[in-house]
Amino acid sequence: MEGLEKSERAPLPRPAEVGLSAPAGAVEDAPPKDEVAERLRSAFQAAIAQLDESNRLIRERDARQEELLAGASAELKDLASLLAGPGGRGREEAIRRILRISDDLERMARPSRLGELSLVRLSPGRRPRVLLADDEPDARELLAEALAGDYEILTASDGREAVERAHKERPDLVLLDLNMPRLDGFGVLDEFRADPATSDIPVILVTARSDDGGKVRALDQGAVDYLQKPFSERELRARVDRTLRLSHAHRSLRELAQTDPLTGLANLRAFRARLDDEVKRARRYRTALTCVMADLDELKPINDELGHAAGDRAIAQVASVIRAELRETDFGARCGGDEFVVLLPHTAGDEGRVFAERVCARLKKGEIAIGGRRLRLGASFGVACRPPDAGEASPESLVHAADGALYAAKRNGRGRVVVAAPGDG
Repeated sequence: MEGLEKSERAPLPRPAEVGLSAPAGAVEDAPPKDEVAERLRSAFQAAIAQLDESNRLIRERDARQEELLAGASAELKDLASLLAGPGGRGREEAIRRILRISDDLERMARPSRLGELSLVRLSPGRRPRVLLADDEPDARELLAEALAGDYEILTASDGREAVERAHKERPDLVLLDLNMPRLDGFGVLDEFRADPATSDIPVILVTARSDDGGKVRALDQGAVDYLQKPFSERELRARVDRTLRLSHAHRSLRELAQTDPLTGLANLRAFRARLDDEVKRARRYRTALTCVMADLDELKPINDELGHAAGDRAIAQVASVIRAELRETDFGARCGGDEFVVLLPHTAGDEGRVFAERVCARLKKGEIAIGGRRLRLGASFGVACRPPDAGEASPESLVHAADGALYAAKRNGRGRVVVAAPGDG
């Protein structure tokens, strides 16, 4: 990759200075206008859809907060008349209800999930990780020198190594050369998009090719931008910075749209998409995949006696225990009400049973303070495994088997783990 021009470090240029929105003809070999317009239109429509979903979640959260505030106001009016009467049991009841209102208002005062999402990948001391994939050592060295000050640099000398490092290291961005041994840039893009672990990593194509066909093909396969050799250090840094900012914004919006606001776990829509991806991957590599269904025991008495806000706290506590037991490759979701589902890739049924029993035991040992009382929570669990030789069994069959095992645990006394029979998933 000859032609990377060295220049003094300078403030990031305006887009027009690097050809991102320059007049027609300002950048050589740019993609056809129709192609660029269509890609921008698709990206804009996707962003609007995600914003709509985000706004819906925000409205639901605000409506719930308004409901809690209205309930607290009504409770306080009732308590005023209760405390004005004679002492004894009425006063004890008033104290209990005041503590419950205090718990509800404390929960409302916690930071919104929106605030948490703004910190994604921006924690102090965390530099964005950039993978440089090029078979020419001099090109990798020049790129690394240009970016090393602000980014953590990873390198790969061919396409196969780029796929392996991306899967292991999870970079925030990949600069990808097209012409490489073992696996070319097109092959790398195909493998990135076929694997859920790498499908969301943004890729900037780096090429000396001047034909539009190769660039358009790479963009169609998922590359987000391209750099034509030779280019300046200033343009390189501008493109990298712009791509990382857009990727961060896109990821934050998607996480907001796919996250259950009460528990911080994924929502049902995100789970369905992940289930399909994990089953496809299990088929491709012939690995085991285990599903665990969990359901909070005795939620109705909590809602009836202490209010739905107390029930929400109990649900959130169960989610917290589940989340603490998940590995990086595992996936947990709230699939409605007080029910949860977990996917455990590369995990046999016996290992899934151990996971469920660990969560079950932690819930039994722990306590949660709700409405001035300390409660022990319990949950029932169903486990099902899709073995490596499961063939073309549908993704839904795995969930149905785990759900059946969950109901067996409920029928057998709750607070326990039941494993589906082999072959049910």
